[in-house]
Amino acid sequence: MTMNEKPQLERNPDTHKAHKRDVFWQITLPLIVGLVFVLILSVLTVLAATGGGNITQAGDAALIILIVPLMMVTIIFTIIFAAVAYGIIKLNEILPLYTRQAHDALARVRQQVQMGSDKAVEPFFRVQSFFASLKALKRK
Repeated sequence: MTMNEKPQLERNPDTHKAHKRDVFWQITLPLIVGLVFVLILSVLTVLAATGGGNITQAGDAALIILIVPLMMVTIIFTIIFAAVAYGIIKLNEILPLYTRQAHDALARVRQQVQMGSDKAVEPFFRVQSFFASLKALKRK
């Protein structure tokens, strides 16, 4: 065995057998039954259409059955969108008051921070201005 090859792991025969059984019952069999059902419906549709029977009534019923779930989903989404629009309208009425309060509070915070930083820097400015005035006096 070279360094690049991985060792071949052996499968657990019991779990592998159970997995194969589950795949058959949960995937393969339902798929086969569904395909057979669709094929039978297709053959019956072709026989009804070519046998001279009246298939417009069955077609109309099938169309209604296809449209009803789509209508239900559309109604649900329409109600959700209407509720969101109503909420946005109400929020738009209320929000300016609270945003004004938040703006005023932040302006007060900014003013306090500005005053605090000015007080913190003032001693340094006084010392620098003192030295600057001394230099100015030396030049004269």
